[in-house]
Amino acid sequence: MKSHHASCRHGGLRLTNAGSRLSRRDFLRGAAVVGAQAALGAPVLAQATGQLLRSPIDLAIAKGRSPAENCRAAVEALGGFSAFVRPGNKVVIKPNPVGRGRPELAVNTHPDLLEVAVSECVKAGAREVLVVSHDEASLFAANGIAAAVERAGGRVKALMTADLYREIPIPRGTLLRTDMVSTDVLDADVFINMPIAKHHAGTGVTVSMKNLMGIVWDRLRFHRLDLHRCIAELNSAVRQDLIILDANYVLLTNGPAGPGEVRNARTVVAGVDPVAIDSYAAQTFWGDIAPFRHIRTAYDLGVGEIDLSRLSIREVTA
Repeated sequence: MKSHHASCRHGGLRLTNAGSRLSRRDFLRGAAVVGAQAALGAPVLAQATGQLLRSPIDLAIAKGRSPAENCRAAVEALGGFSAFVRPGNKVVIKPNPVGRGRPELAVNTHPDLLEVAVSECVKAGAREVLVVSHDEASLFAANGIAAAVERAGGRVKALMTADLYREIPIPRGTLLRTDMVSTDVLDADVFINMPIAKHHAGTGVTVSMKNLMGIVWDRLRFHRLDLHRCIAELNSAVRQDLIILDANYVLLTNGPAGPGEVRNARTVVAGVDPVAIDSYAAQTFWGDIAPFRHIRTAYDLGVGEIDLSRLSIREVTA
């Protein structure tokens, strides 16, 4: 695979080196600059947020091990959790918690992945690890996520009231000029997105970008306007410091709630580019990126890279 370098397609995304992290507030200010550049027809450069993507690896893919081992191996290929989490950081993690059944049904993020991620963030010195989603607390309990998070030293928070959200600008938005986003996510030092790869009736697939609908207050608004476009615009404004995709079990049909056809893929993918990760999942598990309009729209907005041939991909197998 060819190495992938920072380009105009990467506005708003970065993988930073030790000691060079932007605060989330600085990022949001930078995003406003990016939006202004885009409106003027200027190149949307990663420099607008103060960073360039310099990672030698765009996607790290661990296969064939247990879910926990795959999670550790994928992130380790990017430098380990300590490359993203510093002592004293507040870490916020967004899983997909909607399933009530066992992980083999491929409806929610595997609890073992959450346990590893929380544990490793705590080991890296995080002062707090919060696992959040706009979903009922009963779901976190029913599928084992709550117990896994608590065992690892974290805390679960169901984002079920409007006071837990704050309005932010969406500089590259044409449908979403502003949106109400989780205050915990906005104020986090490190935001980790941990989706599961599965079919979705509304968007075709739900991977990392669709998973961010669980950090906004009014999700029905996305459906009223244009679901695909709104997902892409939200991702242009909310920075993800690390994405860990659960593809240990992949729901290929009848999503998002199942039951449906499940592939035992035994895979975890880690990276920082949501377009790249969603593109990889779409092509690998559904055979094509083209049907999934939100992925193409996010690419057109400069959120990330859609062309897998331009990515540096490292695979780790047992």
